[in-house]
Amino acid sequence: MEEVVKRKRGRPKKNPGDPTHSYNRSRKPKPAYLLQNKLTSARQKVKKLGELQSAVKRKRILTDDLVEIAPKQLREEIAKNEVAFKPNPGPQTEFLASPESDVLYGGAAGGGKSYALLADLLRFAHISDHRALLLRRTLAELTELIEKSKQFYPLAFQGAVFKEAKSTWVFPSGATALFSYLDKDTDVTRYQGQSFTWIGVDEITHYPSPYVWDYLRSRLRTTNPDIKTYMRATANPGGPGHDWVKKTYIDPAPQNKPFWATDITTTKVLRYPSTHSTNAGEPLFTRNLYQHD
Repeated sequence: MEEVVKRKRGRPKKNPGDPTHSYNRSRKPKPAYLLQNKLTSARQKVKKLGELQSAVKRKRILTDDLVEIAPKQLREEIAKNEVAFKPNPGPQTEFLASPESDVLYGGAAGGGKSYALLADLLRFAHISDHRALLLRRTLAELTELIEKSKQFYPLAFQGAVFKEAKSTWVFPSGATALFSYLDKDTDVTRYQGQSFTWIGVDEITHYPSPYVWDYLRSRLRTTNPDIKTYMRATANPGGPGHDWVKKTYIDPAPQNKPFWATDITTTKVLRYPSTHSTNAGEPLFTRNLYQHD
């Protein structure tokens, strides 16, 4: 009968002559792709930590991905504060995360488009050079937007004040957001000579022609390299401007696919204003998040 040799527990014995630091370690080299993946992961983490540090230092809005990597003490402090606005999964989140210069967020009423537009306006509210313009077709519609903004702007930026006489939000950094209305397309010329870093139109299909939108593009400019200029719009199906909005945003590409912005009458690629812009000469990239429901 063969004798059963019991396996000894614990670490295997070190081979004579092996250095101490190599004791009980595999001599098989790790595949290069594993090392590369670890290096990439480490670099991404360092980048995120840098973004977190910058966001805290500049008092910017913290996104979920930055909160996840924050130290425990900071996460506990964040949890004590009331959340000003959290986008719903899907179109709202995609709209706020879109890096394109010009984005349309459309669909049936009740989808949270107006709240998403109000939140997007705050992208650079921590920088003094940020100048935002938000438009509606009528004064009554504008009043509704202002009331919505009052629900969470003071929470997002403590010390933010709405100046009723000028219909303007003033943020602690010195950034401003003008809420205005245009019941006539020709009234858009009142913004001649002004510059904005963010321009948004709520329910853009209420405008029968692209005149207002095209004119506002020339007002979009900045000399601050820390700010990127944006144009944002929301829309319901139908309305007097349905055809031109569809031709501009829906027909050129499938939903949620970015494409170069073009003049719908000439198909010429549109670019940033040639003067007073850090992005001067670059093409405008567009995306539509129009929900066909």
